Amino acid sequence: MGEASDAARSVVAQFRRDGFVAPESAQRAEFEVWDRVTPGWVLLVALQILLELRAEDGRTDLGRPVRGLDDEEARLMIRTLLGDATAAPETSRRDLITLDRLLELLASVIAEESLSDEEVHALLEAAEESCRAVGPWDVSDDRRPQSGELVDLGGLLVPTEPGLKIELMSSRRDGSLVGVTLIRGRTAIQLQAFRALGDTSWASVREDLARTMRGRGGSAEERVGPAGTELQAVVRIQGPPGKDRQTARVLGHDGPGWILRGFVTGVGAEPGSTEEWPYETFQGTVVRMSAEDHGTDPLIRLRQPESGV
Repeated sequence: MGEASDAARSVVAQFRRDGFVAPESAQRAEFEVWDRVTPGWVLLVALQILLELRAEDGRTDLGRPVRGLDDEEARLMIRTLLGDATAAPETSRRDLITLDRLLELLASVIAEESLSDEEVHALLEAAEESCRAVGPWDVSDDRRPQSGELVDLGGLLVPTEPGLKIELMSSRRDGSLVGVTLIRGRTAIQLQAFRALGDTSWASVREDLARTMRGRGGSAEERVGPAGTELQAVVRIQGPPGKDRQTARVLGHDGPGWILRGFVTGVGAEPGSTEEWPYETFQGTVVRMSAEDHGTDPLIRLRQPESGV
């Protein structure tokens, strides 16, 4: 068993034995941390796996009450965990996705499916593997998929497809290439990679970004999306009154020594959007941090692709 799934196993065992979340289990789960694989994330994915398997058999409701949840709350949680975007806002408003409710629902499904301890252990292992089998990727990671076409930009290798528009971003200071914007239809995602200097992480970058956006008259709220914790934001832009704000989603990921940031705009950034392409692009991106990326400048530089853009 992996470290995260092993800890998740202990949390489940303690909850099923005692009927409540002990303080040490709450600490071990790290349930509010979504930018790395934690026991809490493994528990969430394990429940999603079980619910998806049941849904494939046409079973989307439980056959027994869930302690601590009324029927409507349980249905909202199940619909949200199955990816129903119409249920997610109400689930978020009621703050239903908490560790104790998650474990109540998970324990109920395990009991209803009559899973043995060995089957629960296998489920948690599969959940951890699922958590770790998604990008973005480091170029040295041999788990990254080898299928799909990538454009080699030096510091970034980004997924491409027919009809995709690619625009490279230059530094105003020295003209070097520091980012790329991919545009498909009415949605765009801007990608930039940074060296993780000191104790910098996506969590600290996210906090700074939210503070800056709010300070400039915009808004920024954290939410959990397909790529982990992101910002749903409204940012101020240059334009006449009524056209001086832009809706955006800001994605982020911590890699080995680097941080990848994705800035999504357009239709795919709207609060109710379920467009998958920007997330697939973000998670399919590969970061290549070379020996030339050094010093105090955090930006990982790019280059023109050999085939042009």
